[in-house]
Amino acid sequence: TLCTFSSSFLVCPQLRGPPDTALHEGLLSQYDGDSRSWQENYFILLGDFTLQWFESEEALRKGCEPRGSTALSGYLLLSLPSEYAELLGDLCQGLAGGSPFADPPGEFLFFLYHPFRRHFCFCADSAESRRIWKAALRDGIRYRSTELQRRDSLEAEAFLEAVRFYRQERGRYGAGDLLLGPEPEILGNVLMEDLLPVLRSQVLPSIRGSERRRRQLWLQFLQEVYALILSEIASEFEGFQKEKEKLQVELEKKIRPDLDQMLTLKDEIASKLQATVQSPAESCCSQSVEPHLECVMEELMRPVSSGVEAVRLLFAQRVDEMIGLVRSSPVAVLQKELLTLGRTSWQPHVMHLCYEEADLYRESLRGLEERFGFRGVTSLVLGAQNLMQQLMENATHTFLQLSQQHLGQVAGRRRLTQTLGKVKERVLKKFDYDSSSVRKRFAQEWLVRIFLPFLLKHLESGCKLELPQYESFVFADFSGIINLENIYEETVLAVLLRAVGRGEGGLHCPAKIFPPSKYLQLPNRRYCFSVPG
Repeated sequence: TLCTFSSSFLVCPQLRGPPDTALHEGLLSQYDGDSRSWQENYFILLGDFTLQWFESEEALRKGCEPRGSTALSGYLLLSLPSEYAELLGDLCQGLAGGSPFADPPGEFLFFLYHPFRRHFCFCADSAESRRIWKAALRDGIRYRSTELQRRDSLEAEAFLEAVRFYRQERGRYGAGDLLLGPEPEILGNVLMEDLLPVLRSQVLPSIRGSERRRRQLWLQFLQEVYALILSEIASEFEGFQKEKEKLQVELEKKIRPDLDQMLTLKDEIASKLQATVQSPAESCCSQSVEPHLECVMEELMRPVSSGVEAVRLLFAQRVDEMIGLVRSSPVAVLQKELLTLGRTSWQPHVMHLCYEEADLYRESLRGLEERFGFRGVTSLVLGAQNLMQQLMENATHTFLQLSQQHLGQVAGRRRLTQTLGKVKERVLKKFDYDSSSVRKRFAQEWLVRIFLPFLLKHLESGCKLELPQYESFVFADFSGIINLENIYEETVLAVLLRAVGRGEGGLHCPAKIFPPSKYLQLPNRRYCFSVPG
């Protein structure tokens, strides 16, 4: 019967989402900057990955209001005091202030850092407690920070591309880790990027007191500014959401009657642009990009491949453990074990060894920022971890579906365990086939995300500044729809993809390398038009 199994994973359209119950809770010592002392609080990480803290466990059980709470989007989880001190020093330029915290009550420290939100210095009572907390918090940071990327919708991609173009208009290429979190936070990050140099020059010198006190006031000031900005942006964004559907309908009405004419015009402009852009783009690519493609591709493949292999091993171990229990326990235990297996991808203390493989990117790609201006390593790490979680979700989902199909047809414990073993081998075979292409596609996509902004920046003075001379080719009625910069980027991207293809033995453009926000999606076709707003 197993030969009739589907040849493909039963892929979940989206991850089902975290469980509703609390993910982890317990006592932690937390450093309080105002009193300059360590205080013990009871922390709980809710199912939506909001972190709350209470005076005690009793206060939580009685339903008291928490002492505080924070969403985890945009935070960095740090293990070493030196890492935290380095980031703090960069944020508080020119302010020394000594150690950022007093002597801790123990050695098991870890930190949550956000440039514009409250910082958390934690001390756990054991290495095991710290390990579990770090795994849970890492999951929360990833889930909340990649909300838009996991949404995988045209609207989300359009928003991210609009932010990227906004920054490119100001000469900033490669949005990187600014694009983490929900929409208001991303907009807040971009605004703070503009504001921070001004605040450093105008506000920081006016703060008086000791170095430690000035640093503390400066951090509090940044947190208050960011909170005010988020409040204003969230309110305005909510109002815009109500108008969005109407704007989309109006845009589609303008496009549909003249679609063929727009496509013809777009192709004509692309041909003229290509004559101007292709030669300098190919020259820049061959001299500054192609010599590094193979090496960077290898560095991109290594951690994600190790993580995928760890996912495979973990899945096989979990299934083997379940089969072992079925051999020595009542058959009724199987249903409970199947449910436990299905929750594996949302058990951070189980998945953390897989996710830790992605952290290798932080060291192996360290040189890319200086050489190519790439500042998206955190986004890369979180993206790889999302991929690992999705592969585990797909594998367990497929195993559960195939197992349920055959449980009613099998009599006897021995035949049951044999069937489960065959299902496991079938799923692993398909896992190997699918994961091979998935991890290569992942690395190729990030290869382009690293080098496309670099190319665009280097071509800006010689090519992009020539775009205004092509504006006369765009009919007045189409001026708000056909976007010259999109067509220009498409031309540069084609040059880069050919270079990547030569290094990889041929490559067609992965769907997400050129995000769908560049296109108006109508049935079965994509078009290179702008997205208003």
